[in-house]
Amino acid sequence: MGLIEFARDTLEEYRTRLYRVLDGLTFDELNWRPNSDANSIAFVVWHTSRVEDRWFQVFCQGVPDIWVRDEWHRRLGLAKSDLGIRYTVAQLGAFPKLTNDDLQSYFEAVRAETLKWLDGLDPATVDTSPGRSPFPECGDPTGRFASFTIRRMFRQLIGEEMQHLGHVSYIRGLQRGLDG
Repeated sequence: MGLIEFARDTLEEYRTRLYRVLDGLTFDELNWRPNSDANSIAFVVWHTSRVEDRWFQVFCQGVPDIWVRDEWHRRLGLAKSDLGIRYTVAQLGAFPKLTNDDLQSYFEAVRAETLKWLDGLDPATVDTSPGRSPFPECGDPTGRFASFTIRRMFRQLIGEEMQHLGHVSYIRGLQRGLDG
């Protein structure tokens, strides 16, 4: 199995697991935070989609992210410049309440573009680096992330998605218990 097939399979597995965890959650459960310093399920799912958007659009292709291109910021009531990272406690408190449909619609828009890009990826290029950061606005346009190869980016993204899936499952468990 090559990297592209592995990435596709892993991304599909993430989608299946994510939707299983989100299934049946109420609006209040999606937006509930264990305390003022913690994220909600809605925030974590949105953040993870946002990061995937940035990796595949900005890092891999050097094009505007779907967030901006398709005006998802307007649809979800957030700033155009919102990257989904480095939130303060005050910003977490002001994060809009999102529905499961909001979360899944943005996720699916991002994922469709990710898979389209994967379909056109030449396996010979996975060890090349696009030479840009997915988050140049954070003051690191040619820093650590800019040196990543496509292969290294996949490790970063897959690790982050699975880690955040664990966060979402944990927050769900806090609300519904083991059988939730």
